[in-house]
Amino acid sequence: MTYNPYMVGQHVYLRAPTQADVDGRWHEWFSDWEVTKYLIDHAFPNTREKQSAFLKSRSGSNSLVLSVIDLADETHIGVVSLNHINWVHRFADIAMVIGEKEYWSKGPFGLEAFALGLRIAFDRLNLRNLKGSYLSSNEQSRNILRLLRFEEVGQFRSFCDIDHQSNDLVLVQLSQDNWRARNAQ
Repeated sequence: MTYNPYMVGQHVYLRAPTQADVDGRWHEWFSDWEVTKYLIDHAFPNTREKQSAFLKSRSGSNSLVLSVIDLADETHIGVVSLNHINWVHRFADIAMVIGEKEYWSKGPFGLEAFALGLRIAFDRLNLRNLKGSYLSSNEQSRNILRLLRFEEVGQFRSFCDIDHQSNDLVLVQLSQDNWRARNAQ
């Protein structure tokens, strides 16, 4: 049984975050090095209070944060977000975190959640372009973005170090036109 679904897939659904998500393990993900090591802005410990403040700060019309929920057992496993939405020029930044590590190798949960985020951006919100980025040693993000046909459009060389390894920040984009053409096949 789904609770307040916003977009439903085969394995996961997306819904508005709840206080139960904040009170659950969501805040713990952003203190876990394995979860956050490829996230540029999560170097400090997180708390339930900080997570609650984050959720409140994202309640405006320029971002959309959605909880990723396992359809089989209602477990909150991650978040998909559209940030810095520009309604005039119809673009946004897209990001995803699967915080429950057992879901990293359990199946297509991350790929499906990200694909649902694209459907929301292009079909429900009628955005024209999505921007994103990943650090060059993050193979999982690179693979998901390539599968979903994001184009690499640039990079910042030697942007940061992860595990004592220099990483470029790779910039990507996907247009609504390219997404529609891919889905028409």
